[in-house]
Amino acid sequence: MTDPSGGTLLSTDIALCRQLQVSGGRVSGSAGPPCKHANGTLNTANGTLPVQLFPFSATPNNGGQYKVWLIAQTVNTSISNSDPKVILFSQSDANTDSFKVQNAVTPPPPGSCQASSSLTVLVNGRNVVGYVPKGNWSVTPATGLSVVNVEGAGVVPTKVPTPNVVNACAPNPLTGQTACTANNTDVYLLSGTSVINTFTSSGSGRVGFSGGACTNCGIAMDAVHNKAAILLSLSGSPNPYPSGPGGFQFLDLGTSPALEPAFASKAPLGFFTNIAEDPLIDPIRNLLLSPDEDGNYEIVNVSNSTAPAFYENPIGGQLDSAGEECSTGIVLAPQEFSGPSVVYIADLTQATFTAGSPGAWTAPSQHQQLSESFLSAGASGVAIAQDTHTGVITGEFGGSALTAIVLPSSSGSGTPAISDWVTCNISGFQNGFDPHTVTAYQSPNTGDAIAALANAGASTLAVVDLTKMLDSTIVPRTGGGHGCTAGTLPSTVVSFISVP
Repeated sequence: MTDPSGGTLLSTDIALCRQLQVSGGRVSGSAGPPCKHANGTLNTANGTLPVQLFPFSATPNNGGQYKVWLIAQTVNTSISNSDPKVILFSQSDANTDSFKVQNAVTPPPPGSCQASSSLTVLVNGRNVVGYVPKGNWSVTPATGLSVVNVEGAGVVPTKVPTPNVVNACAPNPLTGQTACTANNTDVYLLSGTSVINTFTSSGSGRVGFSGGACTNCGIAMDAVHNKAAILLSLSGSPNPYPSGPGGFQFLDLGTSPALEPAFASKAPLGFFTNIAEDPLIDPIRNLLLSPDEDGNYEIVNVSNSTAPAFYENPIGGQLDSAGEECSTGIVLAPQEFSGPSVVYIADLTQATFTAGSPGAWTAPSQHQQLSESFLSAGASGVAIAQDTHTGVITGEFGGSALTAIVLPSSSGSGTPAISDWVTCNISGFQNGFDPHTVTAYQSPNTGDAIAALANAGASTLAVVDLTKMLDSTIVPRTGGGHGCTAGTLPSTVVSFISVP
């Protein structure tokens, strides 16, 4: 997909995912790896099976015009080595057509829509670079973070020193910069493996979670608007239990990076603080998602981040982190200490927001129990490989199990549900501490959904191919349908990376 001139590529997923079949001069459905585009409805009159064109960015054309290219796979056709989204071809092997759409949804860049969990990855072309904090909220007081290659060779593996304990990082793939928070008020801005700036947040005192206490507690990136939301204490008290109020502060990473004023959550206070352990920014809808451990799910409209609007939903359960597939608006919140795992799932495209001080929100939703999913400390961390409809639920504070999940491929009607899941163990691996050491992304090389997990001590990354994990021909299942018969994942599904 391009603009009308053909000079600007608008397709946002990798070329391997954009394959289709043509039979007898008619399109006959998608082809390729599991990331292939969805099929439409068969036209019985002419035998055409259409293929979805999305995801693609909004056209820069003022008239709202797009051009779609159908490119034959010949000896002249290949995928660029430097950018897996780009197809190299001969003009004689392509046909084009132009069209218009209304209300196009621009998907965020790779790495967006991830919760502020400890571990993060930066996707750039065919390279995937991991940023791994060496510390956490309470258990490990180690300073610094490590930068490693997860796919490709984008960086020399490096231990980056910092003066204070780093607990979380978040990258912007459009700028190549990564922001990290420390347990105190430090915020570090990195380019590659170098700290290029240090900011001091407005955090005061410490707030408490079930997994520890902190002043700065995490960070989530909005790559579209080049801002990062810092999760922080506004309690003013060094005693985190029972916890005081928490809130957020945006770091504008534009031409002259600067912190905006902090603002407090409007969620009610319980024993734990009233902000999520791992909040998330939806840059499409300009929403900050914050499900907390006292059972309230707060959504903050940050279209104007200096005058946010708050909406509360007391859904219940000890909610431990936020997850969302932003292209569909399906949101998740795992319930800590649940076993079998319980995950709250809702459809934001059907949400109703009622204004107030604070306001309220509701949406078609359910607390779904995942049979055979038994995780250390229950369902705790969550990460979604954007645009793959695939995610992962993890435990924490030890244990070697993780659960791969399949999300709805569409939204807008009915009550959403996780349609498939499977739980397996990683041999010799122990899950890390809070904030949760997990992230997910779509591989720029294979199109598969990938989860990356750091162990306790942040000395090893486990890289799990979730697409293969969910394939029962690769990972056979128990009679109940949701466990691994072998117990542990095979080497074809999980690999390990040493972290300096």
